[in-house]
Amino acid sequence: LLSNSLYYITLFTFFLALVHFLSEVFIYHTAALTIGVMAPLMVASFSILGMLIGLQYLEVEALSQNKKKN
Repeated sequence: LLSNSLYYITLFTFFLALVHFLSEVFIYHTAALTIGVMAPLMVASFSILGMLIGLQYLEVEALSQNKKKN
């Protein structure tokens, strides 16, 4: 249960970082789309993608552990 909560909090944090940097560039125009901004955008994007793929395996593992307990 704790690892699932931590996983969701981490995933939410990457979404928050992505929204923050996108808003800085496209809404507020306070940052230029340079490598210094693109790097966090890429890290957040790839991390979200990887975590969403990993989330499927986390849910399958949780289901299999519940079956073992019953």
